[in-house]
Parts: sequence; C-alpha cells; structure tokens
Amino acid sequence: MIYPARRSNVHSAGRPGPRGTAHAAKAVPGFAVGIVLMLAASACGSGSSPSASSAANAAATPSTVSNQSVGLSHLGAHSLPAQTAQTLPAFPAYYDAHKDVVVVTDAFPKPAAVAFHANFAPSLGVVKPSSQPLWYIVRGRAVPGQLAVLGSEPGESDYSPLWRTVIVRWKPGVSPTLLTSDNMINALAGKGKLTITDTSMVVNAPVVSKP
Repeated sequence: MIYPARRSNVHSAGRPGPRGTAHAAKAVPGFAVGIVLMLAASACGSGSSPSASSAANAAATPSTVSNQSVGLSHLGAHSLPAQTAQTLPAFPAYYDAHKDVVVVTDAFPKPAAVAFHANFAPSLGVVKPSSQPLWYIVRGRAVPGQLAVLGSEPGESDYSPLWRTVIVRWKPGVSPTLLTSDNMINALAGKGKLTITDTSMVVNAPVVSKP
C-alpha cells in the first residue's frame, strides 16, 4: 500500500514558514530603526569639527576672571580707584612703583563690606587692624590711572592678605600727582599736601600676582 506523503513542519533555510515570515516582518522594522539611529549618532559624532568641540569646551570652562555671576561681577565694583566691573574680581594696585594684582573678597565691619561691595565677614572682627599692613585708597580728586596703593606684598615680612584701610585725600589747592608707593604718600602727607585718615576697616584682598 502506498501512503500519502506527510507534510513536514521543518522549513528550509531559504523559505521561512508563515510564522517565520510574520516574526521577521515584525523584527525587521525595529532592527532597521536601530541601524538608522546608530548611523545618525555616528554621523553626528564624526561630523563634529575640532573648532566646534573647542568652542563647547571653552563655553563650559569659566575664564580666569568671570563675570557670569551677577554677585561676582559686582564684587568690589567701583569701590577702588580705576576699578570697573570688567576688571573684577581681580584688579591692579601699586606697590613701590610697580603693579600687583589683588582680589577683594571680604570686609569688616558691615559699612566696609558695603563700601567695597564685598562679602561681610563678621569673623574679621577679631582681627586687630593695627596688626595688619596698610593699603591706601585715594578718594576725591586724583589723576587718571590712580590705583589703590599697597603697603606690602608677598615676600615682605609684614605681608598679609588682610589690609587696614587708609583713606587718602588731596588738600584743596594742591594738584594731584600719581601715587605709587606708601613712602610717597607719607612724604607728601608730611609736606601737608594730602591727608591720610586711618580707619578700622579690615579688608581681605590677597595679592594674586606680582612682577
């Protein structure tokens, strides 16, 4: 007797059955989307130019003197001679006829913090002003380019980042000249050309660079 041939459930590698076809139809779109996303990501990564990467890095890295923060940009603003928001928080000051760079951060008492647009630091109240070096702030009339004048700098035996503030004013009828050292200020005060007024204001303004 001849029996009819039985259909096999095994599909050849080249001819998927109905289930295989449906499964492949579902899998292929997802696989294709994945390939497209991988290619797009690769294209974006490889298409980035060095200049674009550099610009991104530069935007992410703050500059040495940053004005992005409103509080920082106003720290000490216009509280010292020739000081502007663009030079903050670092600005130049004279010491013995050369320029150092200082940064104003904190002050005591509160009126000093307000005057210097600095952080009010109550802990500075325990500091004896007489134990700190002097810095001279010229108020009133002054020649263009006049800066604050430091009485010390790093390397000197009396240097400290805390300064006792002295206010300098030219006397009426005297033509101001450029003051670049504490010795010059004291000499002119001795000649009666200007006044120096000691205060109890202590300001934290470390020297961050010098020649």
